[in-house]
Amino acid sequence: SIHIRGEDLEKLRELGEEAVRLLEDIAGLSNLTHSYEEIKQELNVKIDRQRAAQFNVDASDIGKALKIALDGEIISTYIEGGKDFDIRLRLPLSETWNPNVLENLLIDYRNGQVVRLGDIASISYKPSASRIVRSQQQRIVEISASYDEGVDRSQVLSAAMDKLAGLKLPQGYVLYDNDSNQTLEESQHDGLIVLFLAIFLVFVVMAVQYESLLNPLIIMLSIPFSAIGIALGLLLNPDMTLSMPVWLGFIMLTGIVVNNAIVLVEQIEIEREKTADLSQAIRKAAGLRLRPILMTTLTTVFGMLPLAIGLGEGAEMLQPLAFVIVWGLSFSLLVSLILVPSLYALLHRRQAAA
Repeated sequence: SIHIRGEDLEKLRELGEEAVRLLEDIAGLSNLTHSYEEIKQELNVKIDRQRAAQFNVDASDIGKALKIALDGEIISTYIEGGKDFDIRLRLPLSETWNPNVLENLLIDYRNGQVVRLGDIASISYKPSASRIVRSQQQRIVEISASYDEGVDRSQVLSAAMDKLAGLKLPQGYVLYDNDSNQTLEESQHDGLIVLFLAIFLVFVVMAVQYESLLNPLIIMLSIPFSAIGIALGLLLNPDMTLSMPVWLGFIMLTGIVVNNAIVLVEQIEIEREKTADLSQAIRKAAGLRLRPILMTTLTTVFGMLPLAIGLGEGAEMLQPLAFVIVWGLSFSLLVSLILVPSLYALLHRRQAAA
């Protein structure tokens, strides 16, 4: 969101409306609103202090009269069916919005003498904001909007700030971005940290289980190669940005890709116990695990495909997540069946030679 800081609420409302008009032409933004769009009618009573002093009437007397007229005062009760009911004296609801009626309210000021409210004050109704928005104890108008699916948020925000640079602000009024860019950068940074943490934890678990670093390293090398599939998908679909669902999809993909690699490496280890020929063990293990890996990959890809395409109501929220899984997992199929056996053969032969 974008904020404009100032003192006068009416001026802030005007600036908010002008800012919304300026931003309507920017592609990628929708549902443009400002915080003072909701208007209510507010009773405005302006007391003539000099006239009120002549009649010895103060603000509390006027306030009491208005409270009785608008809210009412309980003057008695009556009983019906064993229950007490209040009798409230007040103006009819239809007349409370009429300034002429309120001006004729009579205020007792001395020994039973009365004065008309209209003789000592001016009565009017004027539009007012239903709520006052503040930031750091200062009044602001908040301009907010929704980003369209697939747009580069940083570019859209930059275009919005450039557009609002032409907004003429009175002296003492300041326009500023409410850390939207910083929030986007922090979101991407957090996503990257979570991804690397997930990869590290997976590696630690496998290192403990295998009691060595070589096989876990072979398995983990399948992750960056599967990222090539994601990169290709993002290149072919430039509207897809690196949002938090993309990072979540990458984390989920990490677990699936690693699982396929573990299945294959574990089968190779089993076959090596039966034969001393490394190449034969790898070929046999790959043949045995081809069908399970294909079934796991294809069922996941086809299951995610409707969501990745964006079918169904609300699918656009999770579309980036499914998009990453479909592209990354499709490419990882080649990684699991070709790269992992090749790396296993290469690294284990070097280890044996050393």
